[in-house]
Amino acid sequence: MAPRIEGDVHLFSEHGLYDGLFLMKDEETGTYWDHMTGRAVYGPLVGTSLTVSSLRQTTVEQVLETDPDAMVALSTQAIRTDDQMKVEGLLAGIRGRLNGMFSSTVKQEDDRRPTMDIGIGVWSDAGARYYPHDVVREEGRALVDTFDGKRVLIYLDPKTFVLAAVYVDGDTPQWDDDVLRLSDGSYVASSLLYDRSDNRVRGDRPLQVFTRWYGFSLTFPQTEIYGATR
Repeated sequence: MAPRIEGDVHLFSEHGLYDGLFLMKDEETGTYWDHMTGRAVYGPLVGTSLTVSSLRQTTVEQVLETDPDAMVALSTQAIRTDDQMKVEGLLAGIRGRLNGMFSSTVKQEDDRRPTMDIGIGVWSDAGARYYPHDVVREEGRALVDTFDGKRVLIYLDPKTFVLAAVYVDGDTPQWDDDVLRLSDGSYVASSLLYDRSDNRVRGDRPLQVFTRWYGFSLTFPQTEIYGATR
């Protein structure tokens, strides 16, 4: 969520919970904002929205391949071991329960998936769709679907161990070690899209978040679930 209101940068911080998710408040106007959609939900600016974009999990290698001049801050402590993440995904193995402080702010939960289920949610003005981590793994760690009238590739990135989404022209994804190849000769390597001539393609991506089911379904109550009717 871009912290700019009518051209001016405002100071945002966490100021409460709603539906088990943090709300952001800007100090200048006292308005509360949904950090995922950018909508003002309480306060003087209700009815307005801020620009949002996807904040995806990535690696230093992927950042530098995208922009060699990028400045990078590093942590020396890994969240989980590489072996654990390869098997489970970054968060898929941490089922747990929703903390009581968070669950007490949820009026009615969507029980189509378990509360702490993990997956990737994508959305646009046309609607939202949730792809469960387990389902993507069962389909070979990659699948091509149609979303918002375009083909979208959903894949489990072998470098970051999280799900990601990008619009593509090809289909029938096949893994070649850590490279994901599509029917039209294009491929994904280090989370970057290339055409059949090995030229980088600035792949268009839907708005997306790698998240828990409860948070995505409460933010987008009409979301579809991939595979639910199959």
